[in-house]
Amino acid sequence: MTNEDRALLEESATAFDVVGDLIERHRQKAALLEVMRLVGDINKYISAAEPWKIKDDDARLGTVLHTCAQAVSDANHLLAPFLPHSAQKVWEALGGTGTFSPLPRIEEVEDLDKPGFKYPIITGDYELGSTVHPWASEALVVGTEVPQPSPIFEKIPEEAVAEELDRFEADSVRRKAAEEERLQAEKGKLGD
Repeated sequence: MTNEDRALLEESATAFDVVGDLIERHRQKAALLEVMRLVGDINKYISAAEPWKIKDDDARLGTVLHTCAQAVSDANHLLAPFLPHSAQKVWEALGGTGTFSPLPRIEEVEDLDKPGFKYPIITGDYELGSTVHPWASEALVVGTEVPQPSPIFEKIPEEAVAEELDRFEADSVRRKAAEEERLQAEKGKLGD
């Protein structure tokens, strides 16, 4: 194992503390940015290691591929709270079986202080070690068979991206106009 291999594995393993802390403090955007930084570092590692050029060196190729798979598995764990459906697909692509993480569901519950008052909550069948994997790097088993690869994420057509950006811009213009109108109305009240 090279220093680069060890550094990536260390980074992906220690990301659980950083990302977990951010999630606990309800800093989801920062947590996602931290995981995506790790994903970027995984991509850099793959580009630098060039596994397609070392196919004749079985030992090194095995190390590089295992390092990549372990880091991807760790990133998958970290992204599971945000992308549960995709996390299941990645889990299966890495040779995992069964449910990776139960999906959330909405349930209506009764308020303990106001009998008869009900409200929705997001919940799920979450039991650490049983239905939920530990919030830590789980070592991949060398030799695990993986299925024939298939795309997990589909590329979004450029037309769909442009359409969504146009819709977003139109909504933004409408919101700004409504806010300006509201502001002018409030100013008018002050002048009266």
